[in-house]
Amino acid sequence: MNRPRFGTTVAVMIAFVVTTATQAARTAEPPAVASGTPCKTGSAGDVMRQVVAALGYEPEVGERCVAFSRGLPVDRWKAAIDSATRRTADAGGTAGLVEVEMRVIDELRRRLDAVVAQADGGSGYWNLPDVLADRRAQCLGNCQLWHVFGSSIALRVAAVEVSRPANGELGEHETHVATLIKLADGRVRMIDTRYGIDSGPFRFGEVYRRDGAWWTRADLSPHRSLHRRVRPLDRRGIEAAILLNIGNTYRRAGRDADAAPIYDRGLTLDPDSPALNLAVGETFVRAGTWDEAERSIRAAVALDPECSDAHAAFGTLLTRQNKWVEAIAAFERAIELKPHSPDAITRLREAERRRPEPAGTAPAP
Repeated sequence: MNRPRFGTTVAVMIAFVVTTATQAARTAEPPAVASGTPCKTGSAGDVMRQVVAALGYEPEVGERCVAFSRGLPVDRWKAAIDSATRRTADAGGTAGLVEVEMRVIDELRRRLDAVVAQADGGSGYWNLPDVLADRRAQCLGNCQLWHVFGSSIALRVAAVEVSRPANGELGEHETHVATLIKLADGRVRMIDTRYGIDSGPFRFGEVYRRDGAWWTRADLSPHRSLHRRVRPLDRRGIEAAILLNIGNTYRRAGRDADAAPIYDRGLTLDPDSPALNLAVGETFVRAGTWDEAERSIRAAVALDPECSDAHAAFGTLLTRQNKWVEAIAAFERAIELKPHSPDAITRLREAERRRPEPAGTAPAP
């Protein structure tokens, strides 16, 4: 995730959770993309309260979200989608509903972009520090904004974890998520404020090809603005991403004892998360429990062989065990995958400095 955000007016960064429906037995798309049924009971404000309550939060949080939404025409948006849904049920076909969904998404995007821009400008438009204060990641916050308001107006909102963005690379030790919105005809739109992505509708299974737990954009795809490598997240995966962010907050504060059980909870929800396996492994490294650390870090590498941070973490573990040659190889692989990795480069140089000379090698003059 990106650096934390602070604000002083409304609590809008609540946990991002995706409602799911029964999936067909065979689909070209992962469940997190192929499913999703919005809640449509009551007014937009009522739905917002339901979403918040379903996540286990106190009513105060839902009321603050509803209060914030009064500056948006959420009831008009919801009424338009509900009306189009009824017409589609009566007449068949989805073209009319998709047209309404597209128009509402565009309007909501403009409003939420303005919220994010005002937060960037320090206007205090983000969340109260005393409400979910350690759930403050920029990209995760953007997804949560979409989930809260999208769900309240009957949109189907999902997300993807990003390994390789549309352009460039993620920074060292950085994770990222983006929003997906599923349309009535099965196509999706990808929205990512940070990378300026607001795609036209596309079919996920036609643009992306499965690569283990990850999906890679086809080389010949015309959708060059889309992220290149993603992992779809279902409800449990999104909750796990939030827990990862909370755990990282504690870890950066030097509170490993508080971070460890949070990582464990996240890993229970999403055992295939490379980032969570890596976080658990790094916690074990700092605790000096090498066997557990090695298992978790190797799992992270296996789940995402292209994860530079996982290879660097393995190198760090090996240095703690005085396995300098193997550590150097791990650091070199990390830097190969992500050349701008200052920490990995520093550790590589230290490993090279401390590597013993082979037996029989004459000392340098």
